[in-house]
Amino acid sequence: MLELLLTFLAAALFSNLVLSTGFGSSLLLRVTRRPKELLWFSGTRLLFAVLTTISTFYVLPLFTFKGGHYLRPLAIIVAVTVLYLLAVLLLKKALPALYKRVELWLPMAAYNNVVVGVCLLANHQIAVTLLGAIGMAAGACVGFCLLSLLVAEAREQMDHSDMPRAFRGLPVTLLWFGLMALAMLGFSSSISFM
Repeated sequence: MLELLLTFLAAALFSNLVLSTGFGSSLLLRVTRRPKELLWFSGTRLLFAVLTTISTFYVLPLFTFKGGHYLRPLAIIVAVTVLYLLAVLLLKKALPALYKRVELWLPMAAYNNVVVGVCLLANHQIAVTLLGAIGMAAGACVGFCLLSLLVAEAREQMDHSDMPRAFRGLPVTLLWFGLMALAMLGFSSSISFM
């Protein structure tokens, strides 16, 4: 249980996987345009990341044969596809009103590089147990949500300032994103759980 908590905190706050690896940075820029949908999107993504990590944790180590490392991302995509199809079928049958609301961003929540990247990191680059992998997946998604809220607020504040016209919009957002990554890098060097 302690490993779950430590990897959750490490992935969400201390070594934010979005800032340290770049997983989900392009999706972050897209999602921050509509901050009202951000919490629903982050919750759906959390669900997909945790379920994909659980379903692939014991399957991916089977690909240790020569050339098997090329098949690991394919196995993750197959697991995500099965989970996505199950979610669509379940929502269409049981909760059609909710499905109408989430059908546009449900594929983005399922098929993104955070879900695939966390599964690959948990299985091959960082030695963790299943609880640690779940903590890493949940922490990456919570860290993404927190970072998205900060970037969305910064975008709103910076668009209304006396900023030069050339820096408005995407350029200042990328500068803000880079400064946050540098700050997180400085903070993560003193505390490291992963």
